[in-house]
Amino acid sequence: MVKTTIEYDDDCIEVDVSKEVYEYLEQDRRRQQAQDRSDRRHLSKGTFEQDCIGSQRVPIYTDETYFKVVHKMELEKLQSALQTLSSDEQVLIELYYYKDWSMEQIGQYFGISRMAVSKRHNRVIKKLQELMATWVPFSMQKIFLKKFQEFGLQNAF
Repeated sequence: MVKTTIEYDDDCIEVDVSKEVYEYLEQDRRRQQAQDRSDRRHLSKGTFEQDCIGSQRVPIYTDETYFKVVHKMELEKLQSALQTLSSDEQVLIELYYYKDWSMEQIGQYFGISRMAVSKRHNRVIKKLQELMATWVPFSMQKIFLKKFQEFGLQNAF
């Protein structure tokens, strides 16, 4: 057992801990000190905050152009994700969302039950969510591919 001091806010407590716990706490303390030094270095070098005070900048989240660009990117992302679906999955999405067919009507079209249509629909939506969460714009794929190759990693696309 090793005695160590643990700081909570302004209080210090001495406790007995195993050697492994002590080493972990010491390593964590050193990492935190290094991070604090790095933060102070980076904050002291820049005058970004001072340069921005009194500037005429428009906050990004109130700018209508920002929302238009994000909306367009989301539509592009959805379009790319939809193209990766099988033809039956694409038909299901088209009938349900674009032609407002009910699950019963879609079931009759495919010759399956409403419950089967519902399960397929849920699977397709989950698949689209996963595709959209991992989607990388085509324009960025070349950059990421180059970085992967620099680090000797396998092609991610």
